[in-house]
Amino acid sequence: MEVQWALVLFTVVSGAGAWLFASAMLGALLKKGDDPTKLETVLSFVLMVVGGCISVLHLSHVDRILEALNRPTSGIFVEAAMIGVTCAILAVYFIMLVRGSSQKARRVVGIFGMVVAVVFTYACGSSYMMAARPAWMSIALPLAYCATAAAAGTGLHLLCKGLQKASDESAGFAGTLAGIGAAFGAVASAAFCVHAGSYLAAAENGAVTSVVILFVCLVAEILCGVGALKKPANATAFGAAAVVLGVAAAIALRVAMWQIGTPSMDFFLVPLA
Repeated sequence: MEVQWALVLFTVVSGAGAWLFASAMLGALLKKGDDPTKLETVLSFVLMVVGGCISVLHLSHVDRILEALNRPTSGIFVEAAMIGVTCAILAVYFIMLVRGSSQKARRVVGIFGMVVAVVFTYACGSSYMMAARPAWMSIALPLAYCATAAAAGTGLHLLCKGLQKASDESAGFAGTLAGIGAAFGAVASAAFCVHAGSYLAAAENGAVTSVVILFVCLVAEILCGVGALKKPANATAFGAAAVVLGVAAAIALRVAMWQIGTPSMDFFLVPLA
């Protein structure tokens, strides 16, 4: 099946932005770092907006996006609505930062944004669950989407901490999150690959290669996370590597999904193209 690159990049870019903010907020809640900074908030916002813009490019007539959004039950509507809500929350959070609002008030908004952002990355994958695509019909797919977005976003979070010269404790914890995000991605992706094992084995279009790239990148990102935990002074270098590896893994998972997206058999027991 042909890879829909616009949809691949949409979920990777916006998912990384969502998990960047979620990671920063989690670190603050666990008292392992400061609240999400202006840089982290703006970058998260920009990535989600850019990702949303990329998503419409898969339509043959981009100008018809409004027609697609008129159906509240469609996956396009749900994803667009969640991007809109998340971006609105990030904008409110940024304004509160600029105005010096109380930390308690900011955290209430931040927690809400964190939850919506994480759910959004799961929803991006759940929209592909359909009986007509048996290889995709498993809860492991949206979990893998969410988890690989986490790998990309936590890697970006580590890079931001390095660039902002965060404390060793904060940078070290960001490394821990990057390692956990990559491990989460590996486990969830493995579950999806087990479910779709027969389709992967039968694929002759490079799906197995995509899966190999997926796991190699995730294992390498785990090592980057461990490295940042042990040597937080090198967080920028480890973070840069983690971003590249996390994004590559997220792309590989989605490419593999499209490559094995063979529909159900037709009446003549011939796989539909």
